[in-house]
Amino acid sequence: MNVMLYIAQIAHFFSFFTCYMLKAWCIIPGMTESLDDSFSNLPFGKYESRYSSRKFPLHALTILSGHCRETSPAYYYDNRTRDISSHAAWQYTLSGRGCIDLKDGPRELLPGSLMVISIPGPHKYFLPESSGHWEFVFLTMMGREALRITRMIEQRLGNVLSAGGMPKTMGFLYEILEKLFSGEINNPFNNSSYTYQLCMQLLEEADVPHGESGNSFEKLKIFFKDNIHRDISVDEMAGVMGLSRSHFTRLFGKEMGMSPRMYLEDLRLRKALDMLFEKTITIKETAARCGIGDVNYFCRLFKKRYGISPGKYKEKYFPASVRINA
Repeated sequence: MNVMLYIAQIAHFFSFFTCYMLKAWCIIPGMTESLDDSFSNLPFGKYESRYSSRKFPLHALTILSGHCRETSPAYYYDNRTRDISSHAAWQYTLSGRGCIDLKDGPRELLPGSLMVISIPGPHKYFLPESSGHWEFVFLTMMGREALRITRMIEQRLGNVLSAGGMPKTMGFLYEILEKLFSGEINNPFNNSSYTYQLCMQLLEEADVPHGESGNSFEKLKIFFKDNIHRDISVDEMAGVMGLSRSHFTRLFGKEMGMSPRMYLEDLRLRKALDMLFEKTITIKETAARCGIGDVNYFCRLFKKRYGISPGKYKEKYFPASVRINA
């Protein structure tokens, strides 16, 4: 009797396992039904997620999602000058071709590429005139954690990722889009939960070693993080690395793609973006904590980079009744 029960349990397990694997195969590229086919079968349209019951800010929230096929060069977004609240956008190309113009030049957005950007930012994306169409799915997210993780990805891996090496992330992206489109995600709390899980999944799956060149300045990155509140000279940076100033500057530019001062300036401004979410921290305090003693210079630098002043940026998050000004 016990043997028969044992056999029945084994049969039940294999039945469950088979069903599970068949379901998994359907969302892994290269199996019975490719992931891109699943995305392409989603209905076209844009879906807003607005909740009147949201009484407090959530750290990660999808506010807009969609499946689009653009055919006009009028599809053009310059994120340096867009007058909108800060948010993160993830856009996955299914067919056709788009383009993103970055500080180091344009990059094509081909099928299988995932564009990951924080807005405002030093980039613009568009449908090139030479492209017949650009089909993609996308998520637009708000919240401190969604922005923090997106900026972390931007810093470590850039703005254009290959989805081929991220099957779990892409499978979860399909799942959350399907649930948003169908209305299954229908309140801010499960929306926030799904959005945060997606962010963490990408961070875990995409955070791969960059090789020796990517790790050679890890010590300096830690030094920057611990000392970003103060002035740091290039000589001091070179000393941390145990190199002469000239050799350090050449090596840093070759491996990081920018000068040490430009890299540090970028870190300071990204930290400022995060700090401006804090309603109790003034703009002057933000500048000081980011290592920029002159608040007027900080404001000019911030507006030059993001196309909006720190004050206007802060106004987008907190009404005058609760905002503390500089």
